[in-house]
Amino acid sequence: MTVHEIAQWHWVYDPDQQQLQIELEQGMFHPAPYKSSRLVPLHAMRAAFSTDDAEQFQSFYDAIESSGIVAAQTILEASLNYLIFSRYGRPQMPQSWYFQTAEHAPSSLEVGQLVSLNSGMAESICAITSTDGEFVECMVLGGDFPLSDIKTLRQFDVIKVMPNRLQALHESHENSTDSHLKQA
Repeated sequence: MTVHEIAQWHWVYDPDQQQLQIELEQGMFHPAPYKSSRLVPLHAMRAAFSTDDAEQFQSFYDAIESSGIVAAQTILEASLNYLIFSRYGRPQMPQSWYFQTAEHAPSSLEVGQLVSLNSGMAESICAITSTDGEFVECMVLGGDFPLSDIKTLRQFDVIKVMPNRLQALHESHENSTDSHLKQA
């Protein structure tokens, strides 16, 4: 995909269905996995992607792809959802208390970088979607990620945490058998 091809995509919001979608090609849509309550208020629209949208998508896609441990379909969906949440997601409050403090936190943090979060119940590989120095937003790339007995993050959910909760990836993740992370 080129930035020019991506720039031909459209944002589409249907207020009757309360569904934000990206029109990839004529008749082919990617629906946002987020409830409308997680997004800023939207009105009916069909708007062309900007060059900035296309460049952000490509940059995030390339960053995850360079890891070599994420399946192609997951990279595509994660990149589309990254764009949706970064452009239309509501600001979040940090929820660091769900995660264990990292023994070996990554030394530098960049959008698209893969990290691990550990809830004490499970561990999941996530991609950094934004960082401001004080907090980091991460997108779950694997399957369901239980945080407590009553809260579970789904694939592509985004959560805001303090940087000291991020764990550097270990070799065990690079050999993961999780179908979402295995290179196709």
